[in-house]
Amino acid sequence: MGEILTVKEVAYLLKTTRQQVRKMIQDGELPAVKVGREWRVTMEVLAEFVSAV
Repeated sequence: MGEILTVKEVAYLLKTTRQQVRKMIQDGELPAVKVGREWRVTMEVLAEFVSAV
């Protein structure tokens, strides 16, 4: 299993806002897992997302 990123880390890597990342997760564009009250995205999923765009 690879690195697990927070919404804040994903937003930094994508050069966007945390709100936009949460919207992408909610809309199903970016697969994520909810851990407690926070969303987490694996580095592999993020890489696939970026390459697909």
